[in-house]
Amino acid sequence: MNTIQKVTLLFGSLAIALPGFAQASNKSVLHNKRHNVRIMRNDDGSFTEFRKSSDERVIERRNYHDRQGGNGDRVLRMSIIYRKDVHGKLRSGRIHDGTGKILYRVVYGYHKTTGQLVAENMYDARVKRTEVVTDPQSGEAKEVEVPVRKLYHRYDAQGRRAKPIVFCLPAGKRAEELFGPDGSSHIEDPWKKTANPNARPTR
Repeated sequence: MNTIQKVTLLFGSLAIALPGFAQASNKSVLHNKRHNVRIMRNDDGSFTEFRKSSDERVIERRNYHDRQGGNGDRVLRMSIIYRKDVHGKLRSGRIHDGTGKILYRVVYGYHKTTGQLVAENMYDARVKRTEVVTDPQSGEAKEVEVPVRKLYHRYDAQGRRAKPIVFCLPAGKRAEELFGPDGSSHIEDPWKKTANPNARPTR
């Protein structure tokens, strides 16, 4: 498995979020008194922490795991910084490893009429990958950056999000193996969700 496969596999296992945290019934949520922090305990024992800026347009998501052979102390495995537009829709994300090094950039696209999320493009922040394409209007060749992963969202007749279609660069692996059953890095605002009344506190 090469470097890209290892990192994307990590990304998929930690960054996947289905539309609504209420679907993860076995997760506990701790509401911080400052109202700008949410902490979630995941099924595998890891913790996901969300922090938002005062204007609510920047959300940072951090994932912690217990240190191997440690005494209960946790290690930051990955973080994602999301940025919203004035309408509250996610527009971009920057994925970092545990040391703070940026790995990927994510750009979100929405349908012009319905406003539904329709696309997520993930670009390698360490190596710019390009290809030459022909401009359909001018007919001139130009170099454009290409994503290492493309994700297209689909919806049924009732407007419910269906399983997305994912295309990724690493060869030899299916999208489900790299990014899980959903594969989306998009998140719904955790501050809009109600905590499970049966959830156990994290401390």
